[in-house]
Amino acid sequence: MFGHKCFLRIGQLNDASPAPLTDGYELMTCSYSFAQGTDQNGQAQTEVVGGIIDIVYPNIPTKELTEWMKVSGRYLSGAIVICDADGIPIEKVHFEDAACVGMEINFTETGSTYATTSFTLSARKLVIGTADKINRWVNLKN
Repeated sequence: MFGHKCFLRIGQLNDASPAPLTDGYELMTCSYSFAQGTDQNGQAQTEVVGGIIDIVYPNIPTKELTEWMKVSGRYLSGAIVICDADGIPIEKVHFEDAACVGMEINFTETGSTYATTSFTLSARKLVIGTADKINRWVNLKN
């Protein structure tokens, strides 16, 4: 059985090791996506776009996370660190200049937590391993 934990760390990071994860947020889920437009035959026709990160935090949002959503034009950098069952990082997704473009708080009577908060982040730059994706935003220097 595969077990893992995901952590969100906000701020400039030199390394995304799991050591200071107590300064971060443990997540229930995370995903990131890229897309490319196709023609009617399914052939790729556009540049790759992406940099969207969806995360679910198993609690009500902290002040830091709420302010990220509420303040228009607030861009933060950080990383998502995915660790295996032994706490060893298996994937690191660094992001730069990410805006929180969506936040949804859900309350429930079931499960181990009474609330979850879903966030959608749109990042100017994503770095996964040695590959990076830089979005050309007109209001930020690339």
